[in-house]
Amino acid sequence: MSAAESLPIVERSRVSVVPAPGRTKLVTVPVDGGPVPMGMHGPVAEHYQVPMDQIEPHATTLDYVVGAATGCLTGTFGGMLGALGQPVADGALLTEGEGEIVNDGGVLRIARITVRYQLRLSPGVDEAKVRRAHDRHTQRCPVARSLADGIPIETHLDLQGPTG
Repeated sequence: MSAAESLPIVERSRVSVVPAPGRTKLVTVPVDGGPVPMGMHGPVAEHYQVPMDQIEPHATTLDYVVGAATGCLTGTFGGMLGALGQPVADGALLTEGEGEIVNDGGVLRIARITVRYQLRLSPGVDEAKVRRAHDRHTQRCPVARSLADGIPIETHLDLQGPTG
């Protein structure tokens, strides 16, 4: 039994998927109710040789994985910043995530996720503590921890001094 198998289960996330026309999947996730369309677009459709006129473009499941990682990392870092007295709302923290999608033997997969933060440091907030929070937040993020063995994740912080 692996160490992960011996950990207590906190929740079981249940989703349902219904195939829809045009290679779309309608995915229902907990709490949010209505189904989320997942499909393909651009290079992914080209890879799978699906003509664009036969589909309605939607974000791919790979896009959602990158989005989940970027969103969770932002939330984790934002929570740590809040504990330091650093606001993150109203444009103080901006985040962009990018997933590198590769063709691995005919299967598209995420090879790397890069997350870039731009943070406007507030007066009185300790820059060293902010940098330390950045250095540690990936290990505290549930999605990053879940993906870490299969997808390298790197983050970068562009810290801007206080204004005003």
